[in-house]
Amino acid sequence: MYDRILVPLDGSEASEAALVFTERLACRTICLLRVEPNDHLLVPPSLTGVEPDWEERYAEQIREALESVAERLRNQRRTVDVEVRFGDAAEAIIASAKSADLIVMTTHGRGAAGRLIFGSTADRVARYGTTPTLLIRRGAHHVEPTAPVRVVVPLDGSGLAERALPEAERLAGVLDLPLHLVRAVGADEILLTVRAQSRSGRVDPSAMDDDYERARHETEQAAEAYLASKADGIRDRAVSTELLKGTPAFVLLWAIKADDVVAMATHGLGGYRRWMIGSVADKLVREAAAPVLLVRDQASVASGAEASPGA
Repeated sequence: MYDRILVPLDGSEASEAALVFTERLACRTICLLRVEPNDHLLVPPSLTGVEPDWEERYAEQIREALESVAERLRNQRRTVDVEVRFGDAAEAIIASAKSADLIVMTTHGRGAAGRLIFGSTADRVARYGTTPTLLIRRGAHHVEPTAPVRVVVPLDGSGLAERALPEAERLAGVLDLPLHLVRAVGADEILLTVRAQSRSGRVDPSAMDDDYERARHETEQAAEAYLASKADGIRDRAVSTELLKGTPAFVLLWAIKADDVVAMATHGLGGYRRWMIGSVADKLVREAAAPVLLVRDQASVASGAEASPGA
């Protein structure tokens, strides 16, 4: 069970799609948050015509609207709080989420020129917040989230990627779903094995095709053994594994179904040594048919490696 789930809403039907998923989650308290900009406060009231007590009166109107949504949840015997804040949306969500153990929110669909994008607020919350964030993509033709049947955890062999496992197990436990661990092996990783074999003198320059096939087989065997070892460490949940062959982002998009929930870390080992799980997470949030739970790498948070959401 979760203790406190934060659901940011903006008054739109699209944002309330997050409630469809939240209603499936056992938790002690749901907090409905509405953030309104206050940029016009920089302009003197004499020029805007805004009365000095506008914020209190407007906040009360918003709170009444939130209460109508909250009442539906309370009728399900839920404990629901409502919160109204003014200021930058991402900063306010991150601040409110400090007392939550999960954020559930929707993203935008297609942006300018049809490019698939995060909603700017959801993007900043996922990048700079420290609370696990479940993102549900919404576009013009997106249907409501379906009842999930498994929690999919993409791994790349790195300890950083594995940091998503505890949150994935927690989500799977709350939803009473099995875990499905996946590992993608692409050409770049196979070539690393070829180079390692070359340095050890195991490569025959006259038989490069055979060497590549040998390296592919060795790399895939190692990946399967890795998945098996991770599955063996999960005791209280049904778990399955799958080896995917090809460019990670694309084979993952192919493998993930609409009735899955994906759970993954937002940062992994990058460069030539490993596929970048951070960039793969970004692509999955933009294009995957399923909701994506992003777990921030706490090491990067502690090191202050990234700027604040207001930067």
